[in-house]
Amino acid sequence: MCANNLKLNLTTLQGETELDFTVKRLVCAGWVGRDEQALQAHIKELEEIGIPAPSKTPIHMNFATHLVAVADSIDVISMESSGEVEYVVFRQDGRTSIGVGSDHTDRGFEKFSIPASKHMYIKVIAPQVWPLEELQAHWDRIELRSWVTRDGDRMLYQEGSLASILDVDAIVGSMPKDDGLGMDGLVMFSGTVASKMGMVYGESFDFEIKDPVLSRGIAHGYSIRVLPQYL
Repeated sequence: MCANNLKLNLTTLQGETELDFTVKRLVCAGWVGRDEQALQAHIKELEEIGIPAPSKTPIHMNFATHLVAVADSIDVISMESSGEVEYVVFRQDGRTSIGVGSDHTDRGFEKFSIPASKHMYIKVIAPQVWPLEELQAHWDRIELRSWVTRDGDRMLYQEGSLASILDVDAIVGSMPKDDGLGMDGLVMFSGTVASKMGMVYGESFDFEIKDPVLSRGIAHGYSIRVLPQYL
């Protein structure tokens, strides 16, 4: 995979520094819920609308590294695409940082191939990250939220704490280790929390990660342009 260079801001309790991060591997995890009964029920629901069940949970999908970017807008080819807020793991030179991003996915194509539907669009991240060690003592209290704007109406789309999904050690630790792709320069999207209203498509998507213990947050958003097709 080709490398992708990101300019990030590492915010610690001591202050902020620039972080030059070289993406050597991009992974999106899925089926990451901690409640096994609820997870299996959700898998069954998606099977009923044509989305194939995974062979194991969690799953890990490798994508081209150029797909992760700090962006304010993205282009899509279908009205049926949507974002989903996720915590994002950055691993480089033995250090792990945590940020937030959106795994934008083509929902119409998802029923044919989950990896292909996710590989179609940019994975948008916020430019700010926190060191993992500052979060571990209160990890389950950290919150994720997202909003969709549709026809000018901004709606709360997702809301939940990290207690509902697997933590960094569980998701990264369950990745295959014998594929030769390495772990340095890893960017991993964690999988997401449940939607409050089913799939909603709109013209913009906003997301945040909130740390109520240390009274801080990271937020970002992007507009979505549907490109016309002349077939």
